[in-house]
Amino acid sequence: MQNFIKSYSRAIKWAKLIMPVIAVLLLASVFIFGKEDALRSGTISIDADTINLTTDQKITNPQFSGLTNLGDSFILKAIEAMPDSPSPEKIDLIGPSLEFDALQGVGFKISSKNGSVNFIKQSAELNGNVYIDMTNGYKAISEKIQLNLKLGNLIAPNSVEASGPYGKIIAGSMELFKDFDNKTSQVSGNLNFSDGVTLIYLPSTVK
Repeated sequence: MQNFIKSYSRAIKWAKLIMPVIAVLLLASVFIFGKEDALRSGTISIDADTINLTTDQKITNPQFSGLTNLGDSFILKAIEAMPDSPSPEKIDLIGPSLEFDALQGVGFKISSKNGSVNFIKQSAELNGNVYIDMTNGYKAISEKIQLNLKLGNLIAPNSVEASGPYGKIIAGSMELFKDFDNKTSQVSGNLNFSDGVTLIYLPSTVK
């Protein structure tokens, strides 16, 4: 009887160690997006019992990677992550950072205090001192950034301050998106500022 109790205790101990790791791997797999919505297409399923293990449980140093529908890669990291429900559509993030590597167009790196990522919508939102460093030479700061991980688009819906090749820009909103030319099959990156744009021209910044 004692041997059975010991064996059972060891099994429970190992289960507590192994199952959260499996849960993290399953959650990470949701973010490996291809050209189809993995959740809607049914190619990814998450066991209910495993998901329950991650509810209200902090995941330390998570890293999620994936591809947009144009083949651009991204890596999303955080200091901590926590699912919002037993069957989570969203994971809350502490200290998130995202690196977007564009095959064509504009790539960027982002960091912020907090954020979240949504499974179903394939989107992320970063909040609190959001810093954006773009490969076109622009750097920007805003309080909130919305990301479309399927398309690789970025929106700052509120006030934003940016600095670039021609000086400083202050605007009510900013959008970074891609245009696909069907004739040439080329992708171009577009950075738009709107809602009361002020440009402070600084010739010394022009090389």
